[in-house]
Amino acid sequence: MEPWAQTWFWRGDRARFQDLDTVRAVDAYWRGVGRNPLLLGGWLALARLERQLDAGPRSDALHDFLLAHAPVSTPWRWHQLMLATDRRDEARFEQAFNFVLKRQSGYRQEAVEMALGFWGGWPAILGHTDCENRWTVLAECMARQAVDTCIGLYPLLQSDCGAILDAARQAEFMEFLLRNKRWDEAVAAGRRGGLFRDDLVTNGHFDASLSGKAFDWRLGRVAGVEAKREARDGVGDGYAMRFHFLGTANLRFAHFWQYLPLRPGTTCELRFVWKSWRLGTDQGMYVDVRGVGCDGLSVRSPAITGSRDWNGENLIFDVPDQCRMARIAFRRDESLKFDSKIAGDVWIDAVELVEKRSTM
Repeated sequence: MEPWAQTWFWRGDRARFQDLDTVRAVDAYWRGVGRNPLLLGGWLALARLERQLDAGPRSDALHDFLLAHAPVSTPWRWHQLMLATDRRDEARFEQAFNFVLKRQSGYRQEAVEMALGFWGGWPAILGHTDCENRWTVLAECMARQAVDTCIGLYPLLQSDCGAILDAARQAEFMEFLLRNKRWDEAVAAGRRGGLFRDDLVTNGHFDASLSGKAFDWRLGRVAGVEAKREARDGVGDGYAMRFHFLGTANLRFAHFWQYLPLRPGTTCELRFVWKSWRLGTDQGMYVDVRGVGCDGLSVRSPAITGSRDWNGENLIFDVPDQCRMARIAFRRDESLKFDSKIAGDVWIDAVELVEKRSTM
């Protein structure tokens, strides 16, 4: 088997990874490429190992040769990135780094770690990242839960790119901020993105499907109720949310809600319409507004029970100082009566929040 180049590569791999014998591995790889110089994997292994033995002119020459002549193809880009790291070749490192971000998702985490060591920080990485890859860099930063760093990077994503982030990515960033309880920054990101330009309630008429992210409606699952978005009154003239209670449980329902942006020192009016059909028990549904990350805001509407046609309701409340976010939820409390299992239907539509005046 000794005349075959692949035999020597196997011996080199065994010496390198199993026996941890770098000298013997280098000798085996040289014998392999000597028998078949077209096997690029052997050359790449030699480039890494020669630098471990002696970071001198010989290893530099090998790195330079491979960086200049290795095929520009997907299988070898990751190796080119490592070679450019060793050689401190910034131009080729930047080129390979952007290729890996775009085409080799399995190596993105390692590539970003290498870039942090190469360029020294997240803003510097972003400065060397192509516009189409900048969101990937921010996503890696968010995956590491570096919240303050991500907040600093976000405004830089569109610098010199001539485009804005799409709605889905804006929502993903705001969801990241909300998960980390960065309420003020989440509201600020929403305002910069034009999310609250028309209405402070997102998707208040339920014209779009519920995304469950950022400032859109969130719907959780609970036994005893079926909730879905459907055509209002069963026809195609707009949509409403329907809650069908099965009569199987005395449930506590607090599973449909969204975050609301607020301005401290204002008076707000929350408006909505709803109707009910044969909604049993003494505890019906109601609307609850509570401050998030602040004290002093907690209001609720009267509950709806029985059978009622569409009618409007409103809640007026003052926004306390330092309160920039609230949580609006449609809720139902447990009943203490013998006949406590709730059955029937509730429909909700046209939810909007109006800033009426300043209290200052």
